[in-house]
Amino acid sequence: MKHTLAAVAVLITLGSVSTANADEIKIATGYTFIKRVFDPIRSAFRQKTGIDIKILYNDPLPALAELEKGAADVAGASLASKDWLELARNTGMPVQESSSYTAYVPATEKSMIVVNAKNRVQTLSKEQLKAIFTGRISNWREVGGADAPILVVWPIVSSGAVIIVKTKIMDNEPLTKTIYDVESMADTPDAIAATPEAIGIVTDMKAGKGLKEVAPAIERPLTLLYKGTPNPRLQKLLDFLKSEGKQYIQ
Repeated sequence: MKHTLAAVAVLITLGSVSTANADEIKIATGYTFIKRVFDPIRSAFRQKTGIDIKILYNDPLPALAELEKGAADVAGASLASKDWLELARNTGMPVQESSSYTAYVPATEKSMIVVNAKNRVQTLSKEQLKAIFTGRISNWREVGGADAPILVVWPIVSSGAVIIVKTKIMDNEPLTKTIYDVESMADTPDAIAATPEAIGIVTDMKAGKGLKEVAPAIERPLTLLYKGTPNPRLQKLLDFLKSEGKQYIQ
């Protein structure tokens, strides 16, 4: 059983529309980096440097692929660089040795497992969570809750938050086939808050009313990855993030 929300655009341009003479930097990344880093800094960065930020909206593996083929100046994901590159290799993506890349971490984030606030379940172990996400536990009564089917909310567009749960909680076992499909991590909190039987992954940025955390959060770095010597546009971005840009990061 799947329910699908409206699709998001695959290409997002941040800031005002670029003129023919305006410079731009292309960044392949997803929702978390957009909302926490690039959306907040875009105006001040453009005002200082004259450079527009253009986002190629992708989950971690396609973002890395954009970097590899030269379509992006830098890629971003909410994963440690080692985990990111290992994931790529495990899926057969041709990537270079780790020493070929440089990583910069402007912020960190937490992945949180949450249920609807009305759910009487208070805590879930790793083993229980793994069984829920893989479908071996399908009713809340099996973990001390009401007699109701468990509805796993899962985004179509992957993210570092999803990948870390797959690896650290699910041990890379297949996801249950009975899910509530949402488009991205941005849609997950509202879906869980509106659905008493729901469980899913949110980030600390999106945790809020109507949700209840049921397991320890997993902290992750927000990693920017680039190859070789930064071009002038990328160097300006890195310099900005390491200096006055810090005040804008959420």
